[in-house]
Amino acid sequence: MDWMKDLGQRIEFPLDAITFDQLPDLLEAFAYQLPFENTTVLEKRVRPFSDERFIETFLTERRGGVCYDLNGLLHRVLQELNCPVRLVQATVYDTKSDAWSATGPTHVAILWNETHLLDTGFGVNLPLVPVPLSGETVHSASGSYRIINNDTLEMKRTGQAEFVTGYRFDRETSITTDDLSKMEQIIQQSDASPFNKGRLVAMRTPTGQKTLTERTLRIEETTTTELPVAGPAQFEMLYNTHFLGRES
Repeated sequence: MDWMKDLGQRIEFPLDAITFDQLPDLLEAFAYQLPFENTTVLEKRVRPFSDERFIETFLTERRGGVCYDLNGLLHRVLQELNCPVRLVQATVYDTKSDAWSATGPTHVAILWNETHLLDTGFGVNLPLVPVPLSGETVHSASGSYRIINNDTLEMKRTGQAEFVTGYRFDRETSITTDDLSKMEQIIQQSDASPFNKGRLVAMRTPTGQKTLTERTLRIEETTTTELPVAGPAQFEMLYNTHFLGRES
C-alpha cells in the first residue's frame, strides 16, 4: 500500500518486509520518530480505527498518539506484512497509588507468534525489543524487561535498582478495532483517565528521553535539562521542534 511507503519514510525504516530479527530496528524506528501524545484525546476526536485514520494521524497531520494509536498502527503494519501478530488488552499498574488502573484494561499491546510481546505505545517505557513470554529478561537502551506469571510485564528502567510492574495483559483473548474504540472512549471520558487532563508529549531518544507538559520540557540524556513552558504558543513551538522535527 502506498501509505506504508510514506510511513516508512517518516520513521526512516523501509516497510517492504520484516523478519523477527529486524523487530528491534523497527521498534526503535517507531519509538524515535512517533511521539506518545494525547492531543486527540483532549480534542475528543472519534474516528474508526482504519487505514484512513492512521493516514490522517501519522501522515497528513504527522502526529503521534497514545497506546491504541501507536500499537494499533504497528499491528496494522505487521499484519499487512503477513506477520503472526494479534492485539491484546492490558491493565496498567499505577506505582504511585500502588494499585491497578481504575480505567481497567485500556492499554493495548501486541503478541508475536504467541512467543513474544511487542509494545511501542507505553509512553517512554518501551522495551525496544521483543519481550519473550517465556520469562527471559531482555535488555535495551531503555532498561530491562521480563514477563512473569505468563501475563505481567515487569521493567527495570536504566538507573533503577528493582523491577516494577508495568501491566498485566490478557493472553487468552484477542481484541479488535471495535475494542480499540471502546478503550478510546474510556480514555477520553473517564475521570480516572490520566490522559484527558492536560497536554502530554513524550518520546524516547537513542540516548534517553524527553517529555513535554504544559509546564515544562524535560530532556533526560547524559544530563537532565528542564525548561519552563511559558504558554500555549511556546508549547507548540517546543512540540514541533523537539518531537516532530519541524519548525513551528
